[in-house]
Amino acid sequence: MSCGLCLNDCPTYRVIGDEADSPRGRIHLIRELLAAPGAAKASTVAHLEACLVCRACETACPSLVPFGRIMEGAREEIAQRRAPSGIRGRVRAMLVDVVTHPDLLAALARVAALYDRVGLRAIARRVLPRRLADMQSLLPTPEGAPYRPTPRDDADVQLLAGCVMRATFGDTQRATVSALERGGRSVGSPAGQECCGALHAHSGLGDRARELARRNVDAFGDGDAPIVVTAAGCGAHLRAYGHLLRGDAAYAERARRFASRVRDASEVLAPADARRSLGRPLRVAYQDACHLAHGQGIRRQPRDLLRAIAGVELVTIADPERCCGSAGIYNLTHPDLAAELQRQKVAAILAARPDVVVSANPGCILQMQAGLRAAGSDVPVVHLMRAVGDPAYLSKGASSSKR
Repeated sequence: MSCGLCLNDCPTYRVIGDEADSPRGRIHLIRELLAAPGAAKASTVAHLEACLVCRACETACPSLVPFGRIMEGAREEIAQRRAPSGIRGRVRAMLVDVVTHPDLLAALARVAALYDRVGLRAIARRVLPRRLADMQSLLPTPEGAPYRPTPRDDADVQLLAGCVMRATFGDTQRATVSALERGGRSVGSPAGQECCGALHAHSGLGDRARELARRNVDAFGDGDAPIVVTAAGCGAHLRAYGHLLRGDAAYAERARRFASRVRDASEVLAPADARRSLGRPLRVAYQDACHLAHGQGIRRQPRDLLRAIAGVELVTIADPERCCGSAGIYNLTHPDLAAELQRQKVAAILAARPDVVVSANPGCILQMQAGLRAAGSDVPVVHLMRAVGDPAYLSKGASSSKR
């Protein structure tokens, strides 16, 4: 398809203005890639790697072209054709695979907490070169202790612990469990679960992504309990396990059933489960994470949960579904493009004058937090499930930002 209706919805095309950095242009480049043997041209790789895989083009496409799957397949093809001794590919694979080591992530989170506590983040922002200052601003400060998966024999929902979510957003994961239990659910989180593999798939590391998928299928078993996810990118990828393992005779059907059980936490919780009172009015801006809105089609449920909290006034930001520039490790691999998208997102947020910003993806939260700090704003950014499961925290965060 080459109608071009997706062009205005593509973040990179809007910034760069080059047809080769649009969905239509990238599909043309992928056709050329598959038609020619040997290593991909450097220009082709650059245009394909500049894609955020935000999937906004899928929402815009009248023909339902599955662009995200096409792009992941193209990147795997590029990776397979790359020279085995290529240093760049090995470094990227090592960087991506860090997320599969929860203890290492937890240790890094503790270092980040100390970094904040002694004031190094603020100092670094003033003295480091801009690119390094931007990178260090993305270091996550952990919410309490890491979340530890706890299996339960009587569980009627299973929680994906995640990688960044379990190491850095421990209090959010615990708030999710509390909210689900208030709604009458019994929550377990199986041992042996792994990183979902989304970053690996986006980076062309298909074999590693399939290995992680098989381990998760085994860990969560073949029951019927919903698999609840609190990270939009993870949820979109888990729902694609059936496609990812379609060529594996031993796992294809199991992976399809696994994918059918995946639910975002906002789908499992009812507004009645979130009905609490803040005790005072609060302007809340909800930012749609790309892989929740475009990847899973979930837009209404998070807003319904927030509206159920007495005192919340939901305010609209311009282009709420426009990518913030996080996109996994995109803000590290393409810092200039990511910074421009971050700037646009922060400008839209500040124009809406919220007391709090809420999103449902850890990468988006870290990207917006860093952008707001750089713009001189102390408006807090809170995960949706922390806001729903712990409204007192939501109100306290907004209060502290006004001091």
